[in-house]
Amino acid sequence: MACTRPAVLVASLLPACTVETRGDPAGSASVSVSSTVAGDSGDSAGSSSGGSEGSTAGSADGSGDTDKLDLGAMAGGCAYIDLLFVIDNSQSMQTYQQALADNFPAFVDAMFAAIPPGIGIHVGITTTDFDDACGAAEATANCQSTATVDEVLMHYRTPDMGDDGGNGTQGKLFEFGGKRYFEIGSDDDPAPLAQWFADAATAAGEDGCSFEMPVAASGFVAAPDNGATNDGFLRDEGALLVVFFLTDEPDKSPESKDLYAQMLIDAKAGCGGADCIFVSGLVPSCITDVNQKLWQFMKIFADTPFYGDIGDVAHYDDLVGTVLADAVAQACANIPVG
Repeated sequence: MACTRPAVLVASLLPACTVETRGDPAGSASVSVSSTVAGDSGDSAGSSSGGSEGSTAGSADGSGDTDKLDLGAMAGGCAYIDLLFVIDNSQSMQTYQQALADNFPAFVDAMFAAIPPGIGIHVGITTTDFDDACGAAEATANCQSTATVDEVLMHYRTPDMGDDGGNGTQGKLFEFGGKRYFEIGSDDDPAPLAQWFADAATAAGEDGCSFEMPVAASGFVAAPDNGATNDGFLRDEGALLVVFFLTDEPDKSPESKDLYAQMLIDAKAGCGGADCIFVSGLVPSCITDVNQKLWQFMKIFADTPFYGDIGDVAHYDDLVGTVLADAVAQACANIPVG
């Protein structure tokens, strides 16, 4: 798999590398970065309608499988993990959605094996669509949109402008099987979660707008205007937020990456802001070459973002499995106390 950043392994460090950056007005000509233990971050500024499938979160009891991380023995340690999957629902995505769904059970099994019992887990999905009525076609060249700013803005309807009526659009959580998100405990059987996610990820479909805005979608999950669908999903103190992108197109979000990042950072203020956010994904490999907005956003939360090439479907298990599960477990262990 063309998966240069998933070399970020728990308890291992890799040689330094250099990532050339172009097109970021706030950045320098190049940035030298080193792979770090997952969970390290870079510089940056109600009730559930999803139903309950597991126990409420508690603290690790220190007993059980010796392969699990002993969070109680570490400086930090999360009590909750909120996993947000931002899934591109435009045309051409069915193959990638199915491949993610196929590999998700192995990831969940590995994550449950790596973290202590008593961790409360939420899993939710939103899409890249901000215009449910969109019927426009859009093209890209050199990993950037060929559309004008005005054309992009025509398909950028934020939730404060009113609900567009779509399921999982505008940063709203995608409802499937009567659940806006799945709630479970790490000491429960993960099979029901694996089945729900596999079905929901493919149900997101391919009817979404071709003006994909994954960065905006991740930020607007935390917007108060989406409270009717999203309340209860994101937790603050003691909670690790994992944002995972699945998209085969460069991002077209029209506003600053920093604005969207700040939405998430503000939602995690009690926990520690960016230190409590872990970002990963299966994304177009070209975004690193041109320093595309999606890549810039991912780098806000880690100098060496943890990602894989969405086009390498046959090797999704290189990322979505034990490697990602161990990285999430380590990031959970690194959550600050107080």
